[in-house]
Amino acid sequence: MHHLETPSETWSEQAVRGYELNAWSICPRKCWFLQRQLVMEPHSPYVELGRLVHQQALEPSPHAENAYTEVPIENFARVDKIAGELVFEIKRSPRKSEAHRLQLLYYLYLLRERGLELKGVLYYPQQNRRETVELDAEGLASLQRALNAVQQLRQQPLPPHVPKPLSICRTCAYQELCWCEEETP
Repeated sequence: MHHLETPSETWSEQAVRGYELNAWSICPRKCWFLQRQLVMEPHSPYVELGRLVHQQALEPSPHAENAYTEVPIENFARVDKIAGELVFEIKRSPRKSEAHRLQLLYYLYLLRERGLELKGVLYYPQQNRRETVELDAEGLASLQRALNAVQQLRQQPLPPHVPKPLSICRTCAYQELCWCEEETP
């Protein structure tokens, strides 16, 4: 069984949160802000839409048994649902599926380290789409690279430079914070 390299400090002090990996995959600058508790999401309508989709997906159906359980992993991660041997990560849109996949791989790894060998499902209820995710050698390698990058980002005194707005900036909760000094044409 392959183990990821983790810092020598206690796990809770250095534990990467799942949404840090998600944010890093989308934009390292956003991740840097999150790491420093500069949280802009509560003011974002896109984040609120995602929260509503998540809540609706967790509501038990009147026609089925409630087989889902939201599961915390110590104090730093929360799995959306576990049903049988499947771990679900619920998202509003597959537009950022690589970031979602990385977050789910991390949860699968954390659960495996605690003795649970499970498969993952990225679930997009609005599109009625499901994508299976397994923690294989390739997934472990990409997860290790991402964890190293997130740890390095924690050491940076300034946010990473982004030369110009990206396509994702249009719907990002951090848009005003990132580009507050930019002149609009």
